[in-house]
Amino acid sequence: MPLISWLTLVCICALGAMSPGPSLVTILQNRVQRGLSDALVASWSHAAGIFFWALAASTTLGTLFHRIPGVKILLTLAGAVFLIYLAIKSWGNHGSDDRIQNTQLPAAWFCGLSISFLNPKIFVFFTALFSQFIPEGASLITLSGMATVAGIIDGAWYSLVSLLVGYTGLEKGLKRHSILLNRVSAVFYLVIAGLSVGKATGVLVWLVH
Repeated sequence: MPLISWLTLVCICALGAMSPGPSLVTILQNRVQRGLSDALVASWSHAAGIFFWALAASTTLGTLFHRIPGVKILLTLAGAVFLIYLAIKSWGNHGSDDRIQNTQLPAAWFCGLSISFLNPKIFVFFTALFSQFIPEGASLITLSGMATVAGIIDGAWYSLVSLLVGYTGLEKGLKRHSILLNRVSAVFYLVIAGLSVGKATGVLVWLVH
């Protein structure tokens, strides 16, 4: 694959990672409530999920989703359930004691990995993206390299966000308004979960008919 294609891929993956969404909310929550180390763990476990979907999109999982649509539906519904779980935990997290806050949300690595792994829309994104770049007869090394680029960019971006939140003083402001942050996060999680369930149930109705 030519260098210009790799550079274009890097730019698009970076823009995708920078798009606001539940992933950003999860990283910020871990940064504010647990500290930098847990935010970095969440960032790179999230990147592991991104790598999985990117590699799946560049190989053969698309065939499985096409032949067995139920797999994608189940993952979507599982992701929605996890978002609802995070919403409940976030809404109930109103203590000022850091030790209490640290027990409210699931482990940092689990938060980061689940928020990306339980989101098949990432697979759709990479399927559409990679279709523009994968050359005919591409080797496994090339396909793995593309997935690795996506994962590294994702982890690096959220690591940068975690660092900037502390060094710019934003962390103190977010801590002062931690209850508001948790409530907004909870509503955001519920909205995304509702949209996911609506889309999945619509597909189920289509399958039944």
